[in-house]
Amino acid sequence: MKKIFYYLLLMLPLGMLATSCDDDDNNIPNVSIQATISGGVFDDDEIYVVQGEPLKIDGLTLVNNTNKEGTLGAVTYYWDHYLIGTNITQPFSLTVNTAEQPLGRHLLQAQMPIYVVDYPICWGYIQYYVNIVESATDLPGGGEAGDQPTSKVVSGIIKAKE
Repeated sequence: MKKIFYYLLLMLPLGMLATSCDDDDNNIPNVSIQATISGGVFDDDEIYVVQGEPLKIDGLTLVNNTNKEGTLGAVTYYWDHYLIGTNITQPFSLTVNTAEQPLGRHLLQAQMPIYVVDYPICWGYIQYYVNIVESATDLPGGGEAGDQPTSKVVSGIIKAKE
């Protein structure tokens, strides 16, 4: 009888552990990310920039649609799937030297942790195709970069941390 009582006492913490876990791992906050650029223009979810002009991501901002406080963590940038840098300070800016890049379509990606109060840590992923063109007349609308939108809110992909 003492053995049974002893085993029951050992199983008590396991029962408490199982009941203390909740199922909030897939509870993802309703957020999006706003990207502000200079040196290029947004058109149809792509960025256009004249070769030789620097493309600058002036900043990434969390657009928080929850009633909780939130922020972005360090942003890691990739150009054509290659790591080009990480910025740990707000506004998470980056400058891409397009003079050394060939004309055509390239892929700019960013990944960052998203911290929102009362939600699990999530990861945000955004990407843009960047079209490097030869002259300003090749930009959408044939205008200068200053005539076009330079900020865009995107939802990207938000995933719970695994």
